[in-house]
Amino acid sequence: MKKEEILKKAKEENKNKDYASIAISNKGATIAGLVMIILAAVYFTYEILTGKGTNYALYSLLAIYNTILYGYQAIKSKEKRGLHIFTSVIWGVLTILLVVSYFMGK
Repeated sequence: MKKEEILKKAKEENKNKDYASIAISNKGATIAGLVMIILAAVYFTYEILTGKGTNYALYSLLAIYNTILYGYQAIKSKEKRGLHIFTSVIWGVLTILLVVSYFMGK
């Protein structure tokens, strides 16, 4: 492909995209994910210290969020693909274990 063809194709693919809003959405998703992880850690610590048991449903939501996040990154980005696949699989297994534990009542 010639340089001009590549430039033309890139312009066509990026037509009508607002990069500022995309960056803001990405930053918002990152902040939301971090706050969710921190809050889940606070809940988990509180449940352990008070003896209330573990809320598997809450933690399965956190785990599925991370499964999808890292899975999507593995699909869309070539950078650190192996790490993202590995992390997504680990979170996916954890999600399955948490959902099974929730429905089994353990």
